[in-house]
Amino acid sequence: MAKTDLTQFLEALCEGVHPRTEASLRLIFAICREQEERGSADYSVATIGRLSAERGGPSAPAIRNKTGEKYRALISAYAEQAGGQKKKRAVCRPSVSEELLEGIADPVLRTRINLLLADLEATRAQLLAARHIAAQKAVLVLSDGTQPQEHVATANEPPILTTQERKALATAISDKTLDHWGWTIDKSARVLTDSGQVLFGVGFVSAIRKIVG
Repeated sequence: MAKTDLTQFLEALCEGVHPRTEASLRLIFAICREQEERGSADYSVATIGRLSAERGGPSAPAIRNKTGEKYRALISAYAEQAGGQKKKRAVCRPSVSEELLEGIADPVLRTRINLLLADLEATRAQLLAARHIAAQKAVLVLSDGTQPQEHVATANEPPILTTQERKALATAISDKTLDHWGWTIDKSARVLTDSGQVLFGVGFVSAIRKIVG
């Protein structure tokens, strides 16, 4: 299908539809065109839906449901014309680490990302510990860095977070980290991947924000 035919197909899909649906169709068409211009072969619903939702258009779930038939038809037609992939290849459901490392051949970069993932996992463990402490009505004291890291809290003494530990918690939900990995925060304070997979569960972001102030 030539580009002229794609434009004609778009206009045919827009005939007689609600103005909001027409606006969504034109937005999806523009996003597909941008994917082609940047040389990306990714025309999956997950990716197009994420980019669309960021600009106020239909999300991936909306595109996948019954009312999103025209959206899917447009994406499929554009992907076929551009020689792109309509689905992300997956033999089995990858782990979070595998999903993030997919396509990264540089061993140094892979090592650095693995270290970051390890830091995030450590942060998650610290958060779970903090929740346990909160459930026992203990008081969490945030250190200014003057306390030695080897300090251990006694039964009647609140735990202490060092400046480095507070920074690690804040970095886990920073805009830079979220933008870099394509993660989002939903209304339940969960962290989601661009494919909608839950990376950190309900209350994760709000809990960290309370801890680091």
